[in-house]
Amino acid sequence: MRITGGTHRSRILKTLSGRLVRPTSDRVRQALFNIVGERLEGARVLDLFAGTGSLGLEALSRGAAAAVFVDKDRRAVELVRENVEALGLADKTRILCFDLLESPKRLLSIERPFDVVFLDPPYVLTGSVGVDSKLGALLDLLWTAGIIEPKSGLAVLEHDRRSIVAEQGKSFRVSDRRTYGDTSLAFLVSKETGCLSRTDTNT
Repeated sequence: MRITGGTHRSRILKTLSGRLVRPTSDRVRQALFNIVGERLEGARVLDLFAGTGSLGLEALSRGAAAAVFVDKDRRAVELVRENVEALGLADKTRILCFDLLESPKRLLSIERPFDVVFLDPPYVLTGSVGVDSKLGALLDLLWTAGIIEPKSGLAVLEHDRRSIVAEQGKSFRVSDRRTYGDTSLAFLVSKETGCLSRTDTNT
């Protein structure tokens, strides 16, 4: 797995074998960042269910000012730390280890708001019958607690293409969807004021 663009383009990222992490493929990551585009310049980024940290690290490579990574597995957190150090980005990052679904309000201890939030949860949480209730509550918390910038903030949820992600929650709506093979991306913005300025219109 490698960084697909920016100052660290082509740098290799460490990953773990087995089922502990499911890294976003290079193809999907490149498509995602083509869409997010100029939003990243100087942005504060939050990478939830971070795994390898590939999304937050790619964002930093493409101009983000700072990134916070959260994962509940200590092995994944250590992997993120190794990738951060290998890229020389320790001064722009913070890495936290806790269970987002059991203790979502721990996010309130982090300086906020964030401009872009990436979520790549286990696919079982976005099953064919809909998003898991705890994950749905976490998504709503992003806006109701001011974790994400209310007017221009963007959250990107990666999920299995067979999953059903509702068009809106209590505080957010889906502004765009893209599918790449077995993976889908849902772009979430504030239900009241958010919008997605598209820089890529290809499906």
